[in-house]
Amino acid sequence: MVDKFKIGIIGIGPTGGILAAHLAKMGHNVVLVDINKTHMDKIKKKGLTLTNLKTFNVKFPKENICYSINELENKSINTLFIAVKASHLEEILPKIKKIVKPGTTLISAQNGFDTEELIAEFVGEENTIRLVINYAGNIIEDGIIRMSFFNPPNYLGVLTTKAEEKARKLAEIINSSGLETIFTPDIKKYEWTKCILNTISPVCVTTHTTMKQTMGFEDTRKICREILREGIEVARARGLNFEPDFLEKCMNYLDKAGHHRVSMEADINAGNPSEIGFLNGKIVEYGELEGIPTPYNKIFVSLIKGCELPPVNRD
Repeated sequence: MVDKFKIGIIGIGPTGGILAAHLAKMGHNVVLVDINKTHMDKIKKKGLTLTNLKTFNVKFPKENICYSINELENKSINTLFIAVKASHLEEILPKIKKIVKPGTTLISAQNGFDTEELIAEFVGEENTIRLVINYAGNIIEDGIIRMSFFNPPNYLGVLTTKAEEKARKLAEIINSSGLETIFTPDIKKYEWTKCILNTISPVCVTTHTTMKQTMGFEDTRKICREILREGIEVARARGLNFEPDFLEKCMNYLDKAGHHRVSMEADINAGNPSEIGFLNGKIVEYGELEGIPTPYNKIFVSLIKGCELPPVNRD
């Protein structure tokens, strides 16, 4: 059954790149798609290199390097991981639907709430899987990704039992590649856990600090705690059963992140839309639905939206 998975990955940043490197290293035929030409040119020429936690280089057939979604049309992909930022999802899903064959499985390997629901609107719940990633990294130069940390396992789940068999097999494949991954029937719990943890990202962005610096400075640590607390209260109001000491567990988890720069900072610096609407913005949205105040999250949604404003031409 393993050989029947013809894998494509859209988005060869840290999330998609680390996944692609591990799968290819185990001998799987992986097709890469990214619009970053210089990054992809380097991978085509010299392969994709991981550093830090794991150090290795893996090469890909030249025909497996794609610079647009349209190039997937004749690649016979039946399993497609989406690892671009959630803010681009609505833009790329119509393009994906045009070129993939019916029955192709799409896997969200993204940050943010409810990305799998958006995907399911295009390809159906039976063809949709959600992967919650618990590793992170940064592109340090074209073709080279620094893997900052991995707090295993990753979790993989579905919206309907019709997709469960394939999801379980995909979890086995990813797990055997060296990225510990397990199937769970309760993917929403792990999705909310990851998203709540990521809601400290705007604090790192607005203070220009790493996660370790943010958590280590008393004033910003207090702000992070309140952001997390609001998210947990909203989650519980929506039926998520987190243990009583979950807030402390989140704080302890974040204390181990090290000097990692959140991906939201890279988006802001590059002038790209951030994922704030899929993270803190969703906490605010669901908080309003449940009658839970979320003032800290609301402030940072506004601040990040302010950071996204185009620069003023002073001429």
